[in-house]
Amino acid sequence: MSWLCRIFCCVIIFPLISGECITALEKDVYIKGGDYSSVFAPDVEYCQSVCTFSPRCLTFSYLPGDWARQNEKFACFLKDSAKDKLPKVNLAGAISGHSLKNCNNRINVCRNKMFAGIEMMGTNYNIINATDENQCQEMCTNDIHCQFFSYVTHTFHSVKLRHVCYFKYSSKGMPSKIRLLENVISGFSLKHCGKSNLGCKRDLFQSAEFSAENLISVIAPDVHICQKICTFYPNCLFFTFLKKEWRTPSQRNLCYLKTSKTGLPNDVTVIEDAISGFSLLTCKTSPTVCPLLTFNDMDFLGTDLLVQEVDGENECQQLCSKTTQCQFFTYKPVQSSCTENKCKCYLKMSNNGLPTGILHGKGANSGFSLRLCRNRVITGCGQPVDPENRIVGGEDSSLGEWPWQVSMQLRMPGNVIHHACGGSIISNQWILTAAHCVSEPSRECITKGRSSYSDTERMSSKLFT
Repeated sequence: MSWLCRIFCCVIIFPLISGECITALEKDVYIKGGDYSSVFAPDVEYCQSVCTFSPRCLTFSYLPGDWARQNEKFACFLKDSAKDKLPKVNLAGAISGHSLKNCNNRINVCRNKMFAGIEMMGTNYNIINATDENQCQEMCTNDIHCQFFSYVTHTFHSVKLRHVCYFKYSSKGMPSKIRLLENVISGFSLKHCGKSNLGCKRDLFQSAEFSAENLISVIAPDVHICQKICTFYPNCLFFTFLKKEWRTPSQRNLCYLKTSKTGLPNDVTVIEDAISGFSLLTCKTSPTVCPLLTFNDMDFLGTDLLVQEVDGENECQQLCSKTTQCQFFTYKPVQSSCTENKCKCYLKMSNNGLPTGILHGKGANSGFSLRLCRNRVITGCGQPVDPENRIVGGEDSSLGEWPWQVSMQLRMPGNVIHHACGGSIISNQWILTAAHCVSEPSRECITKGRSSYSDTERMSSKLFT
Protein backbone atom coordinates (compact mmCIF):
# COMPACT_ATOMS: atom_id res chain seq x y z
CA MET A 1 0.00 0.00 0.00
CA SER A 2 2.86 2.43 0.74
CA TRP A 3 4.06 2.43 -2.89
CA LEU A 4 0.57 3.41 -4.03
CA CYS A 5 0.68 6.37 -1.66
CA ARG A 6 4.07 7.49 -2.98
CA ILE A 7 2.83 7.39 -6.58
CA PHE A 8 -0.39 9.18 -5.66
CA CYS A 9 1.42 11.91 -3.76
CA CYS A 10 3.76 12.52 -6.70
CA VAL A 11 0.80 13.11 -9.01
CA ILE A 12 -0.55 15.93 -6.83
CA ILE A 13 0.52 19.43 -7.92
CA PHE A 14 2.97 20.74 -5.32
CA PRO A 15 1.62 24.34 -5.27
CA LEU A 16 -1.43 22.91 -3.47
CA ILE A 17 0.35 23.50 -0.16
CA SER A 18 0.54 27.22 0.42
CA GLY A 19 -0.18 29.14 3.60
CA GLU A 20 0.64 32.55 2.17
CA CYS A 21 -1.72 35.41 2.96
CA ILE A 22 -2.09 37.74 -0.03
CA THR A 23 -4.22 40.82 0.64
CA ALA A 24 -3.08 43.09 -2.21
CA LEU A 25 -5.50 43.91 -5.03
CA GLU A 26 -4.19 44.11 -8.59
CA LYS A 27 -5.71 46.94 -10.62
CA ASP A 28 -6.17 46.69 -14.39
CA VAL A 29 -5.64 42.92 -14.15
CA TYR A 30 -8.07 40.14 -15.06
CA ILE A 31 -7.53 36.46 -14.18
CA LYS A 32 -8.37 34.22 -17.13
CA GLY A 33 -10.31 30.97 -16.69
CA GLY A 34 -11.23 29.03 -13.58
CA ASP A 35 -14.71 30.60 -13.29
CA TYR A 36 -17.15 28.39 -11.38
CA SER A 37 -19.62 31.04 -10.19
CA SER A 38 -20.37 34.76 -10.39
CA VAL A 39 -22.32 37.23 -8.27
CA PHE A 40 -22.92 40.97 -8.19
CA ALA A 41 -21.07 42.84 -5.44
CA PRO A 42 -21.23 46.57 -4.56
CA ASP A 43 -17.43 46.93 -4.36
CA VAL A 44 -14.23 44.92 -4.72
CA GLU A 45 -13.84 44.38 -0.97
CA TYR A 46 -17.25 42.73 -0.84
CA CYS A 47 -16.31 40.60 -3.84
CA GLN A 48 -13.19 39.49 -1.96
CA SER A 49 -15.30 38.67 1.10
CA VAL A 50 -17.63 36.51 -1.00
CA CYS A 51 -14.60 34.68 -2.41
CA THR A 52 -13.22 34.17 1.10
CA PHE A 53 -16.35 32.44 2.36
CA SER A 54 -17.06 30.48 -0.81
CA PRO A 55 -15.55 26.98 -0.24
CA ARG A 56 -13.88 26.60 -3.65
CA CYS A 57 -12.82 30.17 -4.38
CA LEU A 58 -9.08 30.86 -4.52
CA THR A 59 -8.98 34.05 -6.61
CA PHE A 60 -11.45 36.49 -8.15
CA SER A 61 -11.80 39.25 -10.73
CA TYR A 62 -14.12 42.22 -10.29
CA LEU A 63 -15.61 44.69 -12.79
CA PRO A 64 -16.56 47.96 -11.02
CA GLY A 65 -19.56 50.24 -11.53
CA ASP A 66 -17.85 52.36 -14.21
CA TRP A 67 -17.33 49.31 -16.42
CA ALA A 68 -18.39 49.93 -20.04
CA ARG A 69 -20.77 46.98 -20.55
CA GLN A 70 -24.00 47.56 -18.65
CA ASN A 71 -24.74 43.91 -17.87
CA GLU A 72 -21.21 43.35 -16.46
CA LYS A 73 -21.09 46.29 -14.04
CA PHE A 74 -20.37 45.18 -10.45
CA ALA A 75 -19.75 41.57 -11.61
CA CYS A 76 -17.63 39.41 -9.30
CA PHE A 77 -16.15 36.25 -10.88
CA LEU A 78 -15.14 33.50 -8.44
CA LYS A 79 -12.31 31.26 -9.60
CA ASP A 80 -10.80 27.91 -8.72
CA SER A 81 -7.85 25.98 -10.13
CA ALA A 82 -6.26 22.63 -9.33
CA LYS A 83 -2.87 24.20 -10.05
CA ASP A 84 -3.47 27.19 -7.74
CA LYS A 85 -2.26 29.39 -10.60
CA LEU A 86 -4.23 30.98 -13.45
CA PRO A 87 -2.93 33.27 -16.21
CA LYS A 88 -3.36 37.02 -15.80
CA VAL A 89 -3.96 39.57 -18.54
CA ASN A 90 -3.95 43.37 -18.57
CA LEU A 91 -7.51 44.72 -18.69
CA ALA A 92 -8.18 48.39 -17.95
CA GLY A 93 -10.65 48.87 -15.09
CA ALA A 94 -10.69 45.26 -13.87
CA ILE A 95 -9.50 44.42 -10.33
CA SER A 96 -8.28 40.99 -9.20
CA GLY A 97 -7.18 39.45 -5.94
CA HIS A 98 -7.00 36.41 -3.69
CA SER A 99 -9.29 34.82 -1.16
CA LEU A 100 -8.43 35.79 2.42
CA LYS A 101 -8.82 32.21 3.67
CA ASN A 102 -5.12 32.17 4.55
CA CYS A 103 -5.36 35.49 6.45
CA ASN A 104 -6.77 34.39 9.79
CA ASN A 105 -6.65 37.93 11.23
CA ARG A 106 -8.83 39.21 8.37
CA ILE A 107 -11.68 36.70 8.72
CA ASN A 108 -14.87 38.64 9.46
CA VAL A 109 -18.44 37.83 8.43
CA CYS A 110 -19.74 41.28 9.45
CA ARG A 111 -20.06 43.81 6.62
CA ASN A 112 -21.64 47.06 7.80
CA LYS A 113 -20.59 49.40 4.97
CA MET A 114 -23.27 51.29 3.04
CA PHE A 115 -23.02 52.16 -0.65
CA ALA A 116 -24.22 55.51 -2.00
CA GLY A 117 -25.43 55.97 -5.56
CA ILE A 118 -26.42 52.37 -6.28
CA GLU A 119 -29.53 50.22 -6.09
CA MET A 120 -28.99 46.58 -5.15
CA MET A 121 -31.75 44.67 -6.89
CA GLY A 122 -33.55 41.57 -5.65
CA THR A 123 -37.04 40.52 -4.63
CA ASN A 124 -38.77 43.53 -3.04
CA TYR A 125 -41.08 42.01 -0.44
CA ASN A 126 -41.64 44.93 1.91
CA ILE A 127 -41.66 48.70 1.44
CA ILE A 128 -41.66 50.98 4.46
CA ASN A 129 -40.91 54.62 5.29
CA ALA A 130 -37.69 55.45 7.18
CA THR A 131 -36.14 58.69 8.38
CA ASP A 132 -32.68 57.81 7.00
CA GLU A 133 -30.51 54.95 5.74
CA ASN A 134 -29.45 53.96 9.27
CA GLN A 135 -33.03 53.36 10.35
CA CYS A 136 -33.63 51.49 7.09
CA GLN A 137 -30.67 49.19 7.82
CA GLU A 138 -31.79 48.68 11.41
CA MET A 139 -35.30 47.68 10.30
CA CYS A 140 -33.84 45.31 7.69
CA THR A 141 -31.65 43.75 10.39
CA ASN A 142 -34.72 43.18 12.56
CA ASP A 143 -36.78 41.62 9.77
CA ILE A 144 -36.44 37.83 9.58
CA HIS A 145 -36.30 37.67 5.76
CA CYS A 146 -34.42 40.87 4.84
CA GLN A 147 -30.91 40.31 3.44
CA PHE A 148 -30.19 43.71 1.92
CA PHE A 149 -31.96 47.01 1.30
CA SER A 150 -32.10 50.17 -0.78
CA TYR A 151 -33.06 53.53 0.73
CA VAL A 152 -34.31 56.52 -1.29
CA THR A 153 -32.93 59.76 0.16
CA HIS A 154 -34.64 63.13 0.57
CA THR A 155 -32.94 64.48 -2.59
CA PHE A 156 -34.34 61.83 -4.95
CA HIS A 157 -36.00 63.30 -8.06
CA SER A 158 -39.40 61.73 -7.32
CA VAL A 159 -40.88 63.35 -4.22
CA LYS A 160 -43.33 60.51 -3.48
CA LEU A 161 -40.49 57.96 -3.33
CA ARG A 162 -38.33 59.90 -0.89
CA HIS A 163 -37.59 58.32 2.52
CA VAL A 164 -38.72 54.90 1.29
CA CYS A 165 -36.88 51.76 2.43
CA TYR A 166 -37.04 48.61 0.27
CA PHE A 167 -36.48 45.26 2.01
CA LYS A 168 -34.97 42.67 -0.35
CA TYR A 169 -33.76 39.09 -0.57
CA SER A 170 -32.52 36.62 -3.20
CA SER A 171 -31.75 32.91 -3.41
CA LYS A 172 -28.00 33.59 -3.08
CA GLY A 173 -28.30 36.26 -0.39
CA MET A 174 -26.65 38.68 -2.83
CA PRO A 175 -28.14 41.24 -5.24
CA SER A 176 -29.42 39.71 -8.49
CA LYS A 177 -28.14 42.88 -10.19
CA ILE A 178 -26.76 46.31 -9.24
CA ARG A 179 -27.36 49.57 -11.06
CA LEU A 180 -26.12 53.12 -10.61
CA LEU A 181 -28.87 55.36 -9.23
CA GLU A 182 -28.29 58.79 -7.73
CA ASN A 183 -29.67 59.67 -4.29
CA VAL A 184 -30.16 56.02 -3.35
CA ILE A 185 -28.15 54.24 -0.61
CA SER A 186 -27.93 50.47 -0.35
CA GLY A 187 -26.52 48.05 2.19
CA PHE A 188 -26.82 44.69 3.87
CA SER A 189 -28.57 43.42 6.98
CA LEU A 190 -26.37 43.43 10.08
CA LYS A 191 -27.57 40.03 11.33
CA HIS A 192 -24.09 38.64 10.69
CA CYS A 193 -22.75 41.36 13.01
CA GLY A 194 -24.87 40.21 15.95
CA LYS A 195 -27.01 43.37 15.69
CA SER A 196 -30.47 41.84 15.38
CA ASN A 197 -33.01 42.31 18.17
CA LEU A 198 -35.15 39.39 16.99
CA GLY A 199 -33.59 37.06 19.55
CA CYS A 200 -32.64 33.49 18.75
CA LYS A 201 -33.70 30.00 19.65
CA ARG A 202 -30.73 27.83 20.61
CA ASP A 203 -32.77 24.84 21.75
CA LEU A 204 -32.55 21.60 19.77
CA PHE A 205 -35.73 19.54 19.53
CA GLN A 206 -35.11 15.82 19.84
CA SER A 207 -37.30 13.35 17.90
CA ALA A 208 -38.86 16.21 15.95
CA GLU A 209 -39.18 16.99 12.24
CA PHE A 210 -39.99 20.56 11.16
CA SER A 211 -42.31 20.76 8.17
CA ALA A 212 -41.81 23.67 5.76
CA GLU A 213 -40.30 24.50 2.38
CA ASN A 214 -37.05 22.57 1.82
CA LEU A 215 -34.28 24.75 0.38
CA ILE A 216 -31.64 22.03 0.01
CA SER A 217 -30.26 18.98 1.79
CA VAL A 218 -26.55 18.48 2.55
CA ILE A 219 -24.40 16.00 4.46
CA ALA A 220 -23.39 17.00 8.01
CA PRO A 221 -21.52 14.98 10.66
CA ASP A 222 -23.76 16.12 13.52
CA VAL A 223 -26.66 18.39 14.37
CA HIS A 224 -24.41 21.28 15.47
CA ILE A 225 -22.68 21.49 12.09
CA CYS A 226 -26.14 21.25 10.49
CA GLN A 227 -27.21 24.25 12.58
CA LYS A 228 -24.05 26.16 11.59
CA ILE A 229 -24.74 25.44 7.90
CA CYS A 230 -28.32 26.71 8.29
CA THR A 231 -27.04 29.85 10.03
CA PHE A 232 -24.97 30.85 6.99
CA TYR A 233 -27.12 29.46 4.17
CA PRO A 234 -29.26 32.19 2.51
CA ASN A 235 -32.92 32.09 3.56
CA CYS A 236 -32.49 29.13 5.94
CA LEU A 237 -34.51 29.76 9.10
CA PHE A 238 -34.62 26.27 10.62
CA PHE A 239 -33.57 22.70 9.85
CA THR A 240 -34.07 19.00 10.48
CA PHE A 241 -31.13 16.63 10.89
CA LEU A 242 -31.34 12.84 10.48
CA LYS A 243 -29.03 10.98 12.87
CA LYS A 244 -26.80 8.06 11.92
CA GLU A 245 -29.41 5.71 13.41
CA TRP A 246 -32.04 6.88 10.88
CA ARG A 247 -33.97 3.95 9.42
CA THR A 248 -33.02 4.64 5.76
CA PRO A 249 -29.22 4.30 5.33
CA SER A 250 -29.04 6.61 2.28
CA GLN A 251 -30.63 9.45 4.30
CA ARG A 252 -28.42 9.24 7.40
CA ASN A 253 -26.54 12.44 8.30
CA LEU A 254 -28.73 14.47 5.95
CA CYS A 255 -29.31 18.07 7.00
CA TYR A 256 -32.49 19.58 5.53
CA LEU A 257 -32.41 23.38 5.36
CA LYS A 258 -35.88 24.94 5.50
CA THR A 259 -37.73 28.23 5.33
CA SER A 260 -41.26 29.63 5.57
CA LYS A 261 -43.05 32.93 5.12
CA THR A 262 -43.91 33.16 8.81
CA GLY A 263 -40.39 32.34 9.99
CA LEU A 264 -41.69 29.30 11.89
CA PRO A 265 -42.29 25.65 10.91
CA ASN A 266 -45.69 24.89 9.41
CA ASP A 267 -45.91 21.79 11.58
CA VAL A 268 -43.82 19.64 13.93
CA THR A 269 -43.93 15.84 13.62
CA VAL A 270 -42.68 13.51 16.34
CA ILE A 271 -40.28 11.12 14.64
CA GLU A 272 -37.45 9.02 16.08
CA ASP A 273 -33.78 9.74 15.20
CA ALA A 274 -34.48 13.25 13.89
CA ILE A 275 -33.41 16.51 15.52
CA SER A 276 -34.63 19.97 14.56
CA GLY A 277 -33.64 23.49 15.43
CA PHE A 278 -33.33 27.09 14.27
CA SER A 279 -30.71 29.24 12.56
CA LEU A 280 -28.54 31.25 14.96
CA LEU A 281 -28.21 34.21 12.59
CA THR A 282 -30.38 36.45 14.77
CA CYS A 283 -28.39 35.83 17.95
CA LYS A 284 -26.65 38.76 19.61
CA THR A 285 -23.27 37.12 19.10
CA SER A 286 -21.76 37.37 15.62
CA PRO A 287 -21.81 33.82 14.18
CA THR A 288 -18.54 32.05 13.52
CA VAL A 289 -17.85 29.85 10.49
CA CYS A 290 -15.04 28.05 12.34
CA PRO A 291 -15.72 24.29 12.80
CA LEU A 292 -13.26 23.18 15.51
CA LEU A 293 -14.40 19.68 16.39
CA THR A 294 -13.08 16.45 14.97
CA PHE A 295 -15.51 13.57 14.67
CA ASN A 296 -14.57 10.14 15.93
CA ASP A 297 -15.34 6.95 14.01
CA MET A 298 -16.36 8.88 10.88
CA ASP A 299 -14.83 8.71 7.41
CA PHE A 300 -15.66 11.81 5.34
CA LEU A 301 -16.07 11.06 1.64
CA GLY A 302 -15.02 13.54 -1.06
CA THR A 303 -12.45 14.18 -3.77
CA ASP A 304 -8.99 13.14 -2.54
CA LEU A 305 -6.30 15.81 -2.89
CA LEU A 306 -3.36 14.35 -1.03
CA VAL A 307 -2.43 11.44 1.24
CA GLN A 308 0.37 11.91 3.75
CA GLU A 309 1.51 10.15 6.91
CA VAL A 310 1.25 12.37 10.00
CA ASP A 311 1.48 12.06 13.77
CA GLY A 312 -2.12 12.36 14.99
CA GLU A 313 -5.39 13.92 13.90
CA ASN A 314 -4.41 17.42 15.07
CA GLU A 315 -1.42 17.36 12.72
CA CYS A 316 -3.73 16.09 9.97
CA GLN A 317 -6.09 19.01 10.57
CA GLN A 318 -3.22 21.49 10.54
CA LEU A 319 -1.98 20.03 7.24
CA CYS A 320 -5.47 20.44 5.78
CA SER A 321 -5.61 24.04 7.03
CA LYS A 322 -2.31 24.82 5.28
CA THR A 323 -3.28 23.15 2.02
CA THR A 324 -4.98 25.58 -0.34
CA GLN A 325 -7.81 23.44 -1.68
CA CYS A 326 -8.36 21.19 1.36
CA GLN A 327 -11.79 21.60 2.92
CA PHE A 328 -11.96 18.53 5.17
CA PHE A 329 -9.88 15.49 6.07
CA THR A 330 -9.94 11.93 7.35
CA TYR A 331 -7.24 10.50 9.61
CA LYS A 332 -7.05 6.70 9.83
CA PRO A 333 -5.27 5.47 12.99
CA VAL A 334 -5.73 1.82 12.01
CA GLN A 335 -2.90 -0.67 11.68
CA SER A 336 -3.18 -1.02 7.89
CA SER A 337 -2.74 2.76 7.46
CA CYS A 338 0.13 3.33 9.91
CA THR A 339 3.92 3.15 9.81
CA GLU A 340 5.60 3.31 13.24
CA ASN A 341 3.95 6.29 14.98
CA LYS A 342 2.46 7.90 11.88
CA CYS A 343 -0.81 7.14 10.10
CA LYS A 344 -2.38 8.22 6.83
CA CYS A 345 -4.06 11.61 6.56
CA TYR A 346 -6.42 12.04 3.61
CA LEU A 347 -7.03 15.62 2.47
CA LYS A 348 -10.30 16.12 0.61
CA MET A 349 -12.61 18.62 -1.06
CA SER A 350 -16.07 18.85 -2.66
CA ASN A 351 -18.14 21.37 -4.62
CA ASN A 352 -19.91 22.72 -1.52
CA GLY A 353 -17.16 22.28 1.08
CA LEU A 354 -19.01 19.45 2.83
CA PRO A 355 -18.57 15.68 2.73
CA THR A 356 -20.37 13.89 -0.10
CA GLY A 357 -21.02 11.02 2.30
CA ILE A 358 -20.03 9.71 5.74
CA LEU A 359 -19.01 6.15 6.65
CA HIS A 360 -19.41 5.09 10.27
CA GLY A 361 -17.67 2.37 12.24
CA LYS A 362 -14.40 2.34 10.27
CA GLY A 363 -12.15 3.63 13.07
CA ALA A 364 -11.34 6.88 11.24
CA ASN A 365 -11.44 10.42 12.63
CA SER A 366 -12.51 13.32 10.41
CA GLY A 367 -12.84 17.08 10.57
CA PHE A 368 -12.70 20.35 8.67
CA SER A 369 -10.03 22.84 7.66
CA LEU A 370 -9.44 25.67 10.13
CA ARG A 371 -8.59 28.23 7.44
CA LEU A 372 -11.64 30.33 8.32
CA CYS A 373 -10.75 30.38 12.02
CA ARG A 374 -9.04 33.39 13.53
CA ASN A 375 -6.42 31.19 15.21
CA ARG A 376 -5.73 27.79 13.66
CA VAL A 377 -3.45 26.34 16.32
CA ILE A 378 -5.09 23.77 18.58
CA THR A 379 -3.20 24.05 21.85
CA GLY A 380 -5.05 21.35 23.79
CA CYS A 381 -8.03 20.77 26.03
CA GLY A 382 -9.15 23.86 27.91
CA GLN A 383 -6.89 26.20 25.94
CA PRO A 384 -8.50 29.09 24.02
CA VAL A 385 -8.48 28.72 20.26
CA ASP A 386 -9.07 32.42 19.69
CA PRO A 387 -7.20 34.35 22.43
CA GLU A 388 -7.83 37.70 20.69
CA ASN A 389 -11.60 37.31 20.73
CA ARG A 390 -12.18 38.54 24.28
CA ILE A 391 -15.32 40.35 25.39
CA VAL A 392 -14.65 44.08 25.71
CA GLY A 393 -17.78 46.08 26.33
CA GLY A 394 -20.11 43.50 24.83
CA GLU A 395 -23.81 43.80 24.11
CA ASP A 396 -26.98 42.84 25.94
CA SER A 397 -28.34 39.44 25.01
CA SER A 398 -31.94 38.97 23.92
CA LEU A 399 -34.50 37.62 26.38
CA GLY A 400 -34.37 33.83 26.27
CA GLU A 401 -31.15 33.68 24.24
CA TRP A 402 -29.34 31.74 27.01
CA PRO A 403 -32.22 29.81 28.61
CA TRP A 404 -30.00 27.55 30.74
CA GLN A 405 -28.15 30.43 32.43
CA VAL A 406 -29.20 31.44 35.95
CA SER A 407 -28.20 34.09 38.46
CA MET A 408 -27.46 32.81 41.97
CA GLN A 409 -28.13 35.57 44.45
CA LEU A 410 -27.64 36.26 48.15
CA ARG A 411 -30.34 37.81 50.32
CA MET A 412 -28.51 40.49 52.31
CA PRO A 413 -29.71 42.42 55.40
CA GLY A 414 -32.57 44.73 54.58
CA ASN A 415 -33.87 42.17 52.06
CA VAL A 416 -31.32 43.39 49.48
CA ILE A 417 -30.63 40.86 46.71
CA HIS A 418 -27.00 40.63 45.52
CA HIS A 419 -25.78 38.61 42.51
CA ALA A 420 -23.07 36.18 43.68
CA CYS A 421 -22.51 33.50 41.03
CA GLY A 422 -23.71 32.14 37.73
CA GLY A 423 -24.97 28.64 37.09
CA SER A 424 -26.30 26.37 34.35
CA ILE A 425 -29.52 24.35 34.41
CA ILE A 426 -28.61 20.73 33.64
CA SER A 427 -31.94 19.07 34.51
CA ASN A 428 -35.32 19.89 36.02
CA GLN A 429 -33.85 19.45 39.52
CA TRP A 430 -30.18 20.38 39.26
CA ILE A 431 -28.09 23.47 38.60
CA LEU A 432 -24.33 23.27 38.06
CA THR A 433 -22.15 25.92 39.69
CA ALA A 434 -18.87 26.30 41.58
CA ALA A 435 -18.67 24.69 45.05
CA HIS A 436 -17.85 27.95 46.84
CA CYS A 437 -21.15 29.40 45.60
CA VAL A 438 -23.30 27.19 47.89
CA SER A 439 -21.68 27.73 51.26
CA GLU A 440 -24.84 29.23 52.76
CA PRO A 441 -27.84 27.77 50.91
CA SER A 442 -30.39 29.23 53.28
CA ARG A 443 -29.50 32.75 52.14
CA GLU A 444 -29.60 32.00 48.43
CA CYS A 445 -32.21 32.32 45.71
CA ILE A 446 -32.00 31.61 42.00
CA THR A 447 -33.43 33.56 39.08
CA LYS A 448 -33.74 32.61 35.43
CA GLY A 449 -35.12 34.09 32.23
CA ARG A 450 -33.97 37.60 33.10
CA SER A 451 -32.18 40.15 30.95
CA SER A 452 -31.62 42.59 33.83
CA TYR A 453 -31.61 42.53 37.63
CA SER A 454 -34.89 44.48 37.73
CA ASP A 455 -36.85 41.45 36.48
CA THR A 456 -38.53 39.30 39.09
CA GLU A 457 -39.09 35.77 37.69
CA ARG A 458 -37.63 33.30 40.21
CA MET A 459 -36.78 29.61 40.56
CA SER A 460 -37.23 27.98 43.95
CA SER A 461 -34.27 27.99 46.35
CA LYS A 462 -35.31 24.42 47.27
CA LEU A 463 -32.99 23.34 44.50
CA PHE A 464 -30.18 23.77 47.06
CA THR A 465 -31.71 21.71 49.85
